[in-house]
Amino acid sequence: PPASADRTLLLGCFPPSESVQLLARIAPGHVSSPRDAAAARSLVETLGNLPLALGTAAAYMRRCDVPCAEYLERYAASEGRRSSSSSSSSSALPARYGESNEHFHSVASSLALSVNEIEKENPTACRVLRLLSFLGPDLVTKAVIRNLLCERRRVDAVAERRRRDVDRRRSVARATAAVALGIGASGALRLVRRNHGGQAGVVAATALTAAALLFVSQDSFLFDGHSNNQPDTTAPSTPNSFSSFEYEQANLVWDILKSFSLISVKDGKGTIHRLMSQAMRYSQSDEEARGNVTICIDAMRSMWTFKPERPDTWKESQSILEHVKSVAAHSLEYHDLSPEYILRAGQLSKEAGVFSAMSLNAFVEAQASLEMSLKLLDSGAAKGRRNAAFQKAKAETLHELGRVLRYQANYSESEQSLREALQISNRWNTNRKGNDPSVRKGIADTLHELGVLEVKKHNLDTAALFLQQSLDMRRSSDQCTSDDTHANCASTLHQLAAIHVARKPPSLEKAKTLLQESLSLCQQIGQRAATLKQLARVSIRQGFLDKADTYLEHALELYLELYGDNKLHINIAAVKFQQGALALQREQLEEAWNHFSECLRIRLHVYAYARTVGSREDENPIHLEVSCVLHELGCVGFSQKRYSRSMEVLRAEHDILEKLEESATAQSERLHQARLTNLTWLRKCAKELGQDDEVNRLVNERTAMKKRSARPTEGQAAVMQSDSVTLQWKAMECRALARTFALQKQSSGKNDIIEREKLTRGLDELLEEITMAPQESMKRAAAQFRETVLSCIDKPMKERRISILKACDELRDVLRAHGLQVSDSINSKKKKK
Repeated sequence: PPASADRTLLLGCFPPSESVQLLARIAPGHVSSPRDAAAARSLVETLGNLPLALGTAAAYMRRCDVPCAEYLERYAASEGRRSSSSSSSSSALPARYGESNEHFHSVASSLALSVNEIEKENPTACRVLRLLSFLGPDLVTKAVIRNLLCERRRVDAVAERRRRDVDRRRSVARATAAVALGIGASGALRLVRRNHGGQAGVVAATALTAAALLFVSQDSFLFDGHSNNQPDTTAPSTPNSFSSFEYEQANLVWDILKSFSLISVKDGKGTIHRLMSQAMRYSQSDEEARGNVTICIDAMRSMWTFKPERPDTWKESQSILEHVKSVAAHSLEYHDLSPEYILRAGQLSKEAGVFSAMSLNAFVEAQASLEMSLKLLDSGAAKGRRNAAFQKAKAETLHELGRVLRYQANYSESEQSLREALQISNRWNTNRKGNDPSVRKGIADTLHELGVLEVKKHNLDTAALFLQQSLDMRRSSDQCTSDDTHANCASTLHQLAAIHVARKPPSLEKAKTLLQESLSLCQQIGQRAATLKQLARVSIRQGFLDKADTYLEHALELYLELYGDNKLHINIAAVKFQQGALALQREQLEEAWNHFSECLRIRLHVYAYARTVGSREDENPIHLEVSCVLHELGCVGFSQKRYSRSMEVLRAEHDILEKLEESATAQSERLHQARLTNLTWLRKCAKELGQDDEVNRLVNERTAMKKRSARPTEGQAAVMQSDSVTLQWKAMECRALARTFALQKQSSGKNDIIEREKLTRGLDELLEEITMAPQESMKRAAAQFRETVLSCIDKPMKERRISILKACDELRDVLRAHGLQVSDSINSKKKKK
């Protein structure tokens, strides 16, 4: 692809002379005679000078003590057998492997000889090699092999128990049939004698005997049809316990695969070449491959110990992450895989996505794993079995996908995913009559996540509504005293506090109270660190700088303990940003510069996926979090009188904001204000550097931006001064009526009727202004607002409240973009008191 073309080094195959040298170096003494040297030249040509195939061939010669000439003869014989037995499958290779077909043939051919030899020496090693072909190519360890062997042994034991059970039932059935046949024959004989050999007696005897024989014949139908390939529902999801067999065989298999160069080992971790794995998968029948995939699924389930609240499980889970992702991907290839195993694979893929996002900040990889999980769950649900389990798992996956999309600032798709998750959970909760605590927990979690999303979009009223609903559900849970529920309540209280901080004006004391309540509940290390960080933010704004410094130090210590070696984490960057802000407020400029610089380094790493296609590695990702820290660095540089450096950083911020605004679907007001602020600071730097032309250019650019946001084109200016301004004020008035109506505590009674009539009358007046207004953004926003409110006005209070408040938030953003000051009064009654 273009983005990586300039960073990719393409290596061709060896020339023939170097290929022969490689054979001689790996298998010294096996290419020394003239006959072997000639065979080597022929072999390298046959294998296409591919180093992987040559290495496999040389390892075979060394391991089996076979000279090159004899190897070539064995190779030719093996190819002859392969061609005659699988001519139809070889013709399918181009469609399946595309351009890698030539290389694949070379690897598969040299691999076949090695596999045959391993099969003779140790069949278990061959089975393990086939299983490993469905895992990731790297980080293969003896622990992985032990788990595969353990699952293989367990599957064999289950199959043996089923076989014995079938044999036992068959024996019982045969004995019963023999008794029945004897009784039937005896009865038939008595009938014949009683009827003195008459025709009626013969017919009855014949019928009785036939019935007995029919019973016997059903034996094979009843028990031979008892499948040994039924899914194993007893497979554990807990760590395996190993016998001496697994330990001994794992060591033996490891040594055999190394000696044949099928696995390369460094620091106790093995790697199998991708083409090698591909060849091993292709060599298996569909039935064998399907069975091996199920074994790999169960092996990974037993090894996967990840618990978000337990950091001690993270490192072990990271070591098999790529194996889990690989098994999930291969599970999708087999459409006749049992629904039980499709569900297990889908849940594994979801877990991999959660881990990638939480522990590694690898959001693109997390999204891919979660989308893979959805594909698996949809394919399993389509089979019609255990549909309820698939729907429940799908809701959980959609919830996690919505969270990951929010991390990437993809708010529209995030909301779509979360609302679908909420819809599935609500439907499931209705079917279970609200009696399933896990479903109610899922609903509360998704409401919480929707609230966080609305906070990011600065729709604070809607956010508060979602979060309060989530908190109420969690507190009303039957398990409200559990540690898990306390942790969830603490998380929601944290987000409600963030809303009070973001209000204009902010309610800092209320935020502080909520955060302290959150701290008293939360025990998870990451959550506690996040709350301390938010408390520091409140303390800075209240002027308690020493207290804020203490909070940030404690938060950083907890994050470093949590993430260990992975110090390039988004949460650590957030603490560094707050430390920079605190140092700047204390006028400790050098310390502030260092903190912001460290924050920038981490965010450049985390948001590297946001770089434009084809950009250089040193270019900044197009992300708002990156532009924020660049702005702070620019301000610090200006205070240090490093005007040139400050201007360089601010220009980088300018470029990011410009590109973000071009593609913005949300946060347009925030981006617009950020651009205006950026231009102001750029002008200050240019003025200090004596760049008068640049100062004038920046002033003109800022003036033009303000004019574009305040009114449309010059030809419409006169109309805007009359009709559009009237529309703006009528929209503000109508919006206030809608908020009052939506925030009522009761949806019935005299007050409700009065407020409804006021709102309806206001919407009618708004329509008149919309009709007279020119075609521009204010008219479109007002029309959309009116349409949304009208569609919700007659709904029950709980249903209408969220939609109306969201419409109010969207109209507020447009009004502010047109230069109007819109502030929503909070707790006005309390203030009056």
